[in-house]
Amino acid sequence: MTATSPRLVSWEHGTDLVIEMPVARDVETVWDALTDGAGAGAWFAPFRLGEDADEVATPGSAADGSTDEESAEAEEPAARPITFELEDVDLIGAILSCEEYDHVLLELGDFGVLGIRLVPLDGETGEEAVLVFTQTAADAESARSQAADLGPMWDTHLRLFARSLGLDVAEATEPELNAIYSDLALETADSADTAEDGS
Repeated sequence: MTATSPRLVSWEHGTDLVIEMPVARDVETVWDALTDGAGAGAWFAPFRLGEDADEVATPGSAADGSTDEESAEAEEPAARPITFELEDVDLIGAILSCEEYDHVLLELGDFGVLGIRLVPLDGETGEEAVLVFTQTAADAESARSQAADLGPMWDTHLRLFARSLGLDVAEATEPELNAIYSDLALETADSADTAEDGS
């Protein structure tokens, strides 16, 4: 049964709310579901990318006509606009970094910087993945406040996402989630771990 595991992690540039959720699906399946703009309505909100999103080349792709070597030396592309279509308002943000089948990092209105990373695992059912959601805050105190206010909401959306993949998900009531996210353990990221995951 799928369940979430939240914690706070301090690192050199701030403190992240980290929510890990194992999913008994391969990375490609999970990624395709995450990046389906219309399908995202089942677990968060439908989204659309800015009109010029398809024209922005990723570094090293040479989609802009330059050689791979020139692309590697070029500046990062501009952030891609993204809009989530909520029932009564549009939530506007920007994709800061995206690597297919690996991660997406975005800045989203009042929520700040959010990330989703997929970590492949070899599990009991074959290929499986761990979805790692992060919300970055400037310091531990801000992260604790964000976790208490927003953690239950993010947890609920992650559980809805797992259900959209057809997974059996552990139930959690609002009071249970509020209690969990108001008293999270604080860990300190080791510099080696930080360097490995690119944070």
